[in-house]
Amino acid sequence: MSAHAAIAVTSKGVIETIEVPTEEPQDDEIYVKVEYTAVIPPEVYMVDRGMFIESYPYILGFTTAGTVMKVGNNVENFKPNDRVTTYAYGPSHNKGMQQYVNQSSSVCAKIPDSLSLEAAATIPDNFVCAFYTLFNQLSLPMPSSFPASVDPPLADTPILIYGAGTTAGQYMIRLLHLAHYKNIIVTASTMHHEYLRSLGATHAFDYRSFTLIEDLNRAVGGPNKLSVAVDCISAINTMVNIKDVLSPTGTVALLMPVKEGISLNVDEGKNMILDLPLPAKLNPFEKETNIIGVRTFFYQADPVLKEKLMPVILPDLLEKGLIGATPYRVLDQGNLQQRAEQALGLHRTNQVHGEKIIVKIH
Repeated sequence: MSAHAAIAVTSKGVIETIEVPTEEPQDDEIYVKVEYTAVIPPEVYMVDRGMFIESYPYILGFTTAGTVMKVGNNVENFKPNDRVTTYAYGPSHNKGMQQYVNQSSSVCAKIPDSLSLEAAATIPDNFVCAFYTLFNQLSLPMPSSFPASVDPPLADTPILIYGAGTTAGQYMIRLLHLAHYKNIIVTASTMHHEYLRSLGATHAFDYRSFTLIEDLNRAVGGPNKLSVAVDCISAINTMVNIKDVLSPTGTVALLMPVKEGISLNVDEGKNMILDLPLPAKLNPFEKETNIIGVRTFFYQADPVLKEKLMPVILPDLLEKGLIGATPYRVLDQGNLQQRAEQALGLHRTNQVHGEKIIVKIH
């Protein structure tokens, strides 16, 4: 059996280049030559703390972009030479930081010729997270097409995206705008405000501002008037700020895990909460507040999303130019392991702001 190179966590704190078997696709899989993959914050937790890893070695990479080489016997909507991007959230052998990978066709999307492979690698994980959060976890009505042909029932209701400079937050703004929501309030660094407004944000506030709570309350119509919020950071300070503007009976969606610290970075001595309920000492919300813990890896429990989100909805949005890549940085110098180490280091040292880190594979 032939083999190919992959970047894997081989023990706590250690990544190495390993050789893995090159296997034929199963009936419902496509076999992809991987050109690019994204490195995301949870991979730092995986490497440094061993989180989410059941056994070593464990391959990294939660997205891929590349070219279809072969398809399984039951695959009808993909063919060799198709350019695709995939959400590589499955087990180790399906991860993206390897030269070749087999993926279920349900996590794959064709991309238009106008979109580069490196740009396509930025999209799947945060697009899926945003779509799943809004239209499944928060139960906002999913339009039958994009842009929506009619306004949703709560089109004018204020919706807060806290940490909207994150790539997941950027896709949430765009999707809400395409669904005809008209009061999209966001927090982010001021450097991102103009871009976020171009995506559809109606109000943008600096999360560092001393008047943040006052500004947010004014935007939503008064104290405790906000009924829907998403926390893209899910740290102690972000939850406290949301609590100060959210109605006691409102709904907040937390992108898991919840961090005990005050940022996306997690020190060894700090805890991460992987599931609800929140421990009392970390929960600032009122007892009546509806708290949702969003775990994107479960999105395929929704049969409609499993069947359509990646194979149908995303390609349609890309072809129409309604969804595109978020800002990104490509790492293409040195060998593959050096590029992976560099990507992880950028996340560890908080040098990633509103962009995706993309690693060239081939």
